[in-house]
Amino acid sequence: MDVYVEATLDPLGAAERGAAAADWFEKAFSGPLAELSYQEERTEHGVHSGTSIRQSEGSRRLHLSHLGRNRARLKEELEKSPDWVVTEFYGDDTLGRVQSSYFPVEGEWSKFVVALQAGPARLADPTYCTGLVEFLALALDALNPAFARIERDVFSDWSNIEAVLNRDLDESLPEDREFLRGYAWVTVCPGELAQRLGGAAALSASGAFHRVVPLGAGGVLLQASETVAGYTDEVMEGVFTALARVLPEGEPQADPAHPTTRFVPRDAGQAR
Repeated sequence: MDVYVEATLDPLGAAERGAAAADWFEKAFSGPLAELSYQEERTEHGVHSGTSIRQSEGSRRLHLSHLGRNRARLKEELEKSPDWVVTEFYGDDTLGRVQSSYFPVEGEWSKFVVALQAGPARLADPTYCTGLVEFLALALDALNPAFARIERDVFSDWSNIEAVLNRDLDESLPEDREFLRGYAWVTVCPGELAQRLGGAAALSASGAFHRVVPLGAGGVLLQASETVAGYTDEVMEGVFTALARVLPEGEPQADPAHPTTRFVPRDAGQAR
């Protein structure tokens, strides 16, 4: 897979996590995973699906096969216990994934994920890339997220900033409305940090972003370039400069454990 979409909710975000998780899955199935959902329901092209559910009460585990026959059941389980739920679509290999889970730190931080196998042609297709952005904006509009991102070839709980500054999640998550956790092709900045940057109008006027989308419950979605493939080093430099005031200070160092992580090799504290 080559596309990673992640959204982080903190205690200031949506109160009903089960309902939020169920909505994330439904929007994923009708958005970026719609083609796979359609093929699986009709068993086309050898596409199958499986859902794994772990529930905290008694560590109960469930497995549902065939999304088409079990979609209503999955929604019920998500609303009841969104602690750890993953639906995967697969053929010869994994084609797509949607997930709800909790970060392994004290508190009520959770994350929603969509991972996809898109391919180079789609990553350079403005229509396909716009669909990814529209999905994330719609899914987060009522959630007041602490952070979200869309990246290429990155599949890690750690953002780029956390990886290159060696910031542990138990440090960065509680500070997620004080410092922006990272930046990517698409970055969602919480409302508190967007205000420090001058708001959506100032971010749009900076010229660093192809598109700026204010979210209804708080925060702003920042799309760096029209396509994922168009997120060049030059574009990334512009994003870094525009966001430096709310990024944590420190000299970034490449981490061999995260070889695909992209970042600007400058201290944000010196770029303000």
